[in-house]
Amino acid sequence: MTSKYDSNVDLSTIADRIRGAGRIVITTHVKPDGDAIGSTIALARAVERLGKEAHVWYSGPVMDVFKPLIAPTKASVVAESVQPGDKIDLILVTDTGARSQLRDLGGWLERHREKICIIDHHIQGDADLSDCRLVRTDACAASEIVIDLVDELGVAMDRSIAEPLYLGIATDTGWFRFSNTTAATFRHAARLVQAGVDHAALFRAIEQTDPPSRLRLLARALTSLEILAGGRVALLTLRKADYEAAGATPDDSHGFSDLPLSVESIEVACVIAETNGGSVKLSLRSKPGPRAVDVNQVARQFGGGGHARASGAKIEDTMDRARPKILAALDRL
Repeated sequence: MTSKYDSNVDLSTIADRIRGAGRIVITTHVKPDGDAIGSTIALARAVERLGKEAHVWYSGPVMDVFKPLIAPTKASVVAESVQPGDKIDLILVTDTGARSQLRDLGGWLERHREKICIIDHHIQGDADLSDCRLVRTDACAASEIVIDLVDELGVAMDRSIAEPLYLGIATDTGWFRFSNTTAATFRHAARLVQAGVDHAALFRAIEQTDPPSRLRLLARALTSLEILAGGRVALLTLRKADYEAAGATPDDSHGFSDLPLSVESIEVACVIAETNGGSVKLSLRSKPGPRAVDVNQVARQFGGGGHARASGAKIEDTMDRARPKILAALDRL
C-alpha cells in the first residue's frame, strides 16, 4: 500500500461508486469552514437528485452563518452518543484526508474503510485512510472538484447546488483574492452565478454579519502585534483573557491572519490563540510572489499542514510553552 497521498482514482470511478450506492454518508474536517460546508452540502443535494439517501455529518461546532445554507439538507453534528449507523453503502470525505481532522469519527471510519472515497485538494493527508482518493492540489477548493463531479454524475447545476459550491470556492480563495485563484476558478464562478447565485447577498450573509465582539477582539489582537524576522513576519497573540475581555468566542478570530499581509514588508502572518481545551491554535498565511514562504513547512513542524500559502496546526501544549517554539520557527524564515 502506497504511503503517498495522491489520486489513485478519477472522477468516473467515484461517480460509478455513487451510482452503485443507496445510502451515502458525507463528512469533512472538524470545525468545517466554507469549503467544507459547501462541498458536502452540494454533494448531498446532487446525489439526492439521483435517488440516493444522503446524510451529512459534521464534527462541530458549525458556525451560525452557515446554518441557513445547510437547511433543508439532512445534516447532523457528531457527538459521543450520536454517530452514523452501519447501514451505509458509501462514505464521501471532502476537503480533508487527514485522520487528525476526522478524529470524532475515527473508529467508525476504520470499521468502514473499504467504503470511503476521499475528495480533497490539500497536499497532505493519510493515504492509508482510503484506497479511493481523488486529490487535486491544483484545485482552489474541494468545491471546485465537486463541480466537476456533479457534471460527471449528469446532475443539473441549479441554484440549490450552485450556492454552496460558490460559497466553497469564494471563501477558500478569500473571495478571489488569494493566489490559488485561477482562470478555471473564475470560469466556475461565472457558471455558478449564471445558475442563480447572488454574489453580493452571499458575501453579506457570510462576511458582513459579525458581532461587535469580533471588533473588540481584533483590537486586542492588533495590540499584541509583533514584527519578527527582520520585518518579514507579523505575529498576533490571543489569550483566553482576550476572548473574555472582548466577550468573544474562538470563531470571532477567523480571518485575523490575513490582516497583517496588507503591510508591504510582511511576507508571513501568524496568529497563535489559546483554545478552551487548553491547546494552542496556530494559523499561518503568506503572500505569493518571488519571495513566497511555504508556511505549510512551518505548520508541519507542529504536526499540522494545509497549503503553501495558508496552513495551520493545533498544538497540544500551553501557550507559555508553545509560543517560544513558534517564535523560534518564525525567526528562522
